[in-house]
Amino acid sequence: MILYLKNSGALGPDCSDYEKIHFAEKYAVNGDVVKAIIAYLIMNDENPFSLSLERSEGRGTAEEFAKKDIEELRLKFFADHKTFSSYVPIRSNLSSEEKRIGKLIERFALELDKCKDSNSFFLKVKSFYKNYGVGAFGINKAFYMTDGGELVPVSHLREANFDDIYGYENQKQQLISNTAAFAKGNTANNVLLYGDSGTGKSTSVKAALNTFFADGVRMIQIQKHQFVHLSTLTEQLKKRNYRFILYMDDLSFEDFEVEYKYLKAAIEGGLEEKPENVLIYATSNRRHLIKETFSERDGADDIHRNESIQEKISLSDRFGLSIFYPKPMQAEYFDIVLHLAERTGLVYDKDTLIAEARKWAVKNGGFSGRIATQFIAQFKINNL
Repeated sequence: MILYLKNSGALGPDCSDYEKIHFAEKYAVNGDVVKAIIAYLIMNDENPFSLSLERSEGRGTAEEFAKKDIEELRLKFFADHKTFSSYVPIRSNLSSEEKRIGKLIERFALELDKCKDSNSFFLKVKSFYKNYGVGAFGINKAFYMTDGGELVPVSHLREANFDDIYGYENQKQQLISNTAAFAKGNTANNVLLYGDSGTGKSTSVKAALNTFFADGVRMIQIQKHQFVHLSTLTEQLKKRNYRFILYMDDLSFEDFEVEYKYLKAAIEGGLEEKPENVLIYATSNRRHLIKETFSERDGADDIHRNESIQEKISLSDRFGLSIFYPKPMQAEYFDIVLHLAERTGLVYDKDTLIAEARKWAVKNGGFSGRIATQFIAQFKINNL
């Protein structure tokens, strides 16, 4: 094949029985495993033809080669697969992402199975690329970066949504509006969510991903020691027809760390124009991300003291939108506890619940949504 299946590794229509079983169990595939594998390979094969359709570009010579390749795959798809034509998986404890991807594979395989001829099969493949895109970005919501700069899909992604966060309506609406604009291709800002721990900053970012995934938003989590890869990463992402959020959780820098300079460069841009399909969302307990000391304020050893201070505090100013998540007051904390209790179907006496919630907060570090969530979990365990 000229375009397809050049980088598929061991997995393919003629792969070993072990590979077939491994694939079927990974995604809990029911039915014809080989058809599911071919559907999966078509969904994931990044080549000039599939990438051009993802970008909604016109046809070219590559399409003629693709037709020949896809016809070979169609013949393999409808061949007699014998032992693996009606597979029943053993595994049932799939993550939500594995279930979602498995259902997507099964649905696409079923649509291909309904195609009556070569042309309808080819048009179904084209339609998939136009609607979903291609490759790992097409079927996965989120990724993390390895220290070598490789992107790996997150298979156990928390199914967060904005209803999980009680209160903070203004904060949530700011993030929703910004992400909605970004998803539509309109002007949007890099976002810094800062404030006390346990107030819902990270959950808000994950909720934004789950809300706008169907609109083409994808998320990549990056650690600060990996910022050296930022320029290479953005160069890769700008060629794809998705909207990428680079997620930096619990971001802060000690005064001796210099990785923030890579982040400043990524936000500001250099000679090249910044990709319009990439934003940065960061959470932090600090409004100014880089630690300052009183000795720096004194500036005994720094001739240009003000310039040094401004260099450090200017990083947070480069986020166009800063959203503050304050720690809830006691009454707000109790409201969160009552809301979570009702949402989880907990049967309780209100006065007892509030009294126990107060004790739990004093013992475990104060009032926050996270403390409230942990309390409800423990209260349910204690009252089973």
